[in-house]
Amino acid sequence: MSSVMREKTTSLAAIGAVALLLAAPGPVRGEVRVQDIAYLQGQRTNKLMGYGLVVGLNGTGDGGKNQHTMRALMAMHRRFHQPALSTDELKNADNVAIVTVEVTIPEYGAREGQRLDVVVSSFAAKSLAGGQLLTTPLQFAMFDENDPGTQEILAFAGGRIDLVDKDVPTRGIVRGGCTLERDFFYSFILDGRITLVLDDAHASFQWAQLVARAINHELRNPAAQDYLNRNRHRRRVVDTVFAEAIGPKNVVVRIPQPELARPAGFISRVLQTEVFMTPRQAARVCINRVNHAITVTGAATISPTVVTLPGLGTLAIGTGADDKGKRKRPAGDVPFEEFLKTLNNLQLGPQQMVEVVEQLHRTGTLHAQLIYTE
Repeated sequence: MSSVMREKTTSLAAIGAVALLLAAPGPVRGEVRVQDIAYLQGQRTNKLMGYGLVVGLNGTGDGGKNQHTMRALMAMHRRFHQPALSTDELKNADNVAIVTVEVTIPEYGAREGQRLDVVVSSFAAKSLAGGQLLTTPLQFAMFDENDPGTQEILAFAGGRIDLVDKDVPTRGIVRGGCTLERDFFYSFILDGRITLVLDDAHASFQWAQLVARAINHELRNPAAQDYLNRNRHRRRVVDTVFAEAIGPKNVVVRIPQPELARPAGFISRVLQTEVFMTPRQAARVCINRVNHAITVTGAATISPTVVTLPGLGTLAIGTGADDKGKRKRPAGDVPFEEFLKTLNNLQLGPQQMVEVVEQLHRTGTLHAQLIYTE
């Protein structure tokens, strides 16, 4: 008989609103590569930003109402030697809107002349449908008046706006509307080394050590050893340590001297290295505060206890029963997913299930980290 026993008989109904997500078995050899769980330090996106004017709107702009728009429109008139003497002259310009203009530089950088998509968002316009973004200079989003480097014009954006979502007409994209005016190079190598940064889901001393071990094993195989582990006097270097875990999130990898001139191939091999061992998952129970979904990972268990469910009776957890239905001595800890399966068949609402889990955690009978997500 199940170690999770219901002492009072009730009708059973599947509770579809509560998601029971059970962790899959751990990955086998060859399923996890370094690049699947880590990235290079320096591998990052960057933002360019500016303020621009959209014209050609069908009466859905904010011109004539928004003073920021009027001042920007007057400044543009002055620049092209068509000055407006006052905002009253532009009060009927409801086909114009002031917008924020953003461009994302890819994580591996970009080259001068490369064209990127532009995201355009309005402040007060009703819709940007049919609009045209006038040529807009872009700078680094982190603007510093005391740093001339952040004030440099890095790109220009402009073109026809396409709405991404018709239900959100105040935000659109100009496909390929940004032209870069300079190169964006990111440095991945420092002092002949690269640093791997584990993502948050895998940041731990165990994962960092296993990644370092896998890289060292890969680079010490005979094929790699013949090419990599020779110094300038052509003498073999034995038991060289290439990778070292320096914390729960970082692994430093030294680039061999023969590879420094052309490091791309070496970095590619490191990123494609298979992590042939994986640590046991931490026991975690995650509760989504919005939809009350319950996710279980690792070996979460519950000690023998009795839970009272208002209107339904009690649940005896971790106890067996004889043929006559009488309770026997505790049978030991119960896998948490087994307990959830039983709860999922009872007439409990999502919030009730969450409350039961929280009660088990408060009493110390739930042996797992309890984590809340949004």
